[in-house]
Amino acid sequence: AGERQRHPSLSLSNSLLYAMFMRSFNKARVLRHLRRSFSSTPMYVSTRGGMEKMGFGDAVLQGLASDRGLMVPTHIPKFPEGAPEKWRGLRFQDLAYEVMSCYIPESEIPEKDLKDIIERSYSKFRSPDITPITTLEDDLAILELFHGPTFAFKDVALQFLGNLFEYLLTQRNIELMTVLGATSGDTGSSAIHGLRGKKGVECFVLYPDGRTSPIQERQMTTVLDKNIHNIALQGNFDDAQNIVKALFSDPDFKKKYNLGAVNSINWARILAQTVYYVYAYLKVTPSGETDPVSFSVPTGNFGDILAGYYAKEMGLPVEDLVVATNENDILDRFFKSGSYSRRDCQETLSPSMDITISSNFERFLYHMCGNDAAQLKDMMTTFEATGELIGDEKIVAACKAEMKSAMVPDDEVLTTIDSYYKKYGYVLDPHSAIGVAAANKVDTNAKRMVSLACAHWGKFPVAVERAVGKEAMTDLKLPETLASLDSMEFRKYPLKNDKDVIKQFIIDQLA
Repeated sequence: AGERQRHPSLSLSNSLLYAMFMRSFNKARVLRHLRRSFSSTPMYVSTRGGMEKMGFGDAVLQGLASDRGLMVPTHIPKFPEGAPEKWRGLRFQDLAYEVMSCYIPESEIPEKDLKDIIERSYSKFRSPDITPITTLEDDLAILELFHGPTFAFKDVALQFLGNLFEYLLTQRNIELMTVLGATSGDTGSSAIHGLRGKKGVECFVLYPDGRTSPIQERQMTTVLDKNIHNIALQGNFDDAQNIVKALFSDPDFKKKYNLGAVNSINWARILAQTVYYVYAYLKVTPSGETDPVSFSVPTGNFGDILAGYYAKEMGLPVEDLVVATNENDILDRFFKSGSYSRRDCQETLSPSMDITISSNFERFLYHMCGNDAAQLKDMMTTFEATGELIGDEKIVAACKAEMKSAMVPDDEVLTTIDSYYKKYGYVLDPHSAIGVAAANKVDTNAKRMVSLACAHWGKFPVAVERAVGKEAMTDLKLPETLASLDSMEFRKYPLKNDKDVIKQFIIDQLA
């Protein structure tokens, strides 16, 4: 496609020959170029059917669909022939390119540019493996997702998204994007560190005042860049998320201030997280093995485990995906009973999972409905009106065929942290402990279980001390980056739980 643009007189067949010649007969590169140029990279539509198809870049900048749905690919592309086995041994960054390019056409982001975005996104991670694996038992491995700037798994996606936003804005000559997000703790700090100082981006993050860990709050509020605005909302995470969705659903406001999303409602976040499932599989299995692996995923807003579902649908050998919840168990109740119903939010030791409505579950339901947007819209309209969604038997059966679930209460979280520290000297944070505990509860036929470790224990020292005791805690050293937060200057804006108050604050800050 690129050669035809440069040499319009070339026929399609001659342009392909020319491309092959110019690439010195690099077969792998030519095939990759052709796959991205002519093959099955998808377009993007809303789960609720109210938007026309759009390209990757438009879907990323769109964030929440105008009909309140979420952007999804028109189809899930399959791995190229020989993958994932032929990717064994690749660096994380190179694997990220291979996976992401299945969804991003060459015409939107050329190979050189996409690789540059990826390289810059993972240049600040503390581990050269980006998401290293630690094997604790023969059948249990921990996928460590906390080696980014804010010690949380969301860095993997949000470092990428920050650089992607900047690239897309520059390419389209867009002067300003107003990024708006809600956080239960980790999304906010990861988004802020991904967007701080980015040209043409103003970032507003709403978090529930007093309901994050002190370190999580400090990671957000100590970033003093002029384009960062932290809002301490007098409410819970669901209140914050509802305000964000309401503002995205205000067409005049969204258009005037060019709203963009950093929450996992943004498709690019799901895409970036898909990579580490493939990376983990290739790390825990020997060369040539095709046996499936199971994954246990601490789950709040459903984005992380949804990425695992997409990896499986692309062709990754996955046996079970385990939805691991805390006592805010709307998802576990659905997988157990078929009823998806809202309840009051409970404060737990795992605040990033204190969520009673899992936004990304809508994407999963869309696929389980056979990509039937009309049926999905009816289901979500009922849920938004009544607080309860009851899927028909066919849909519930389809969901259960894809995933299993387990709920882990706080007392089991503490027990799990303590037992794994005593047995292996390995410290789990409360969210990661939920993944491990759920892995032990669910039966799987896979020879290997990978449990996702979503945050470094140092972000939740109070919970860890409760689990292992004060004496053991003296042997654990908090990373200096986290330990120094208490002495740093901070800035935040305490505001009422009111959409109009938040809207006016944004308008005033951008004036």
